[in-house]
Amino acid sequence: MLFTVVTLDQASKAVVRLHLQLGDAIPVLGSLLGITHVENRGIAWGLLEASSFRLPLMTVVSLVTFVVLAAWFRRLQAYERSLAWTLCLLMAGAVGNFIDRLLYREVTDFVAVAAPAWLGGRWPIFNLADLAITAGIVLFGWHLLTRRDDLGQDQP
Repeated sequence: MLFTVVTLDQASKAVVRLHLQLGDAIPVLGSLLGITHVENRGIAWGLLEASSFRLPLMTVVSLVTFVVLAAWFRRLQAYERSLAWTLCLLMAGAVGNFIDRLLYREVTDFVAVAAPAWLGGRWPIFNLADLAITAGIVLFGWHLLTRRDDLGQDQP
């Protein structure tokens, strides 16, 4: 699954970079969903964009995150399937965005989604790696809420 998510992430970003100029937007579902080409030089939501230490910091954070998650993944037991999916999604997202930072010194984002007005009407633009990380975090929360330590296995 990790390879598939990273491949889809990188392929989708390549298509966006190839066919859309920076700032170009294509509506997909009216004002609810669109494709908008932006390049994010910072970390989440553009934080630290102008910082000179952003790239070294994100390189170290990405590598450490991947190594820790990979080590955890290797120690999983057969009954911990839900956690395996979670770790794969987190690793795939980290790798997908790391590849962008390594090759382009910035991350290509393109998924534009409407949000409630009280949030400004738009979510920050993101990519498939960000989506994988978010899904992994949600699954990890689900895992924590549903695991049964007394049985040593996940709940159905």
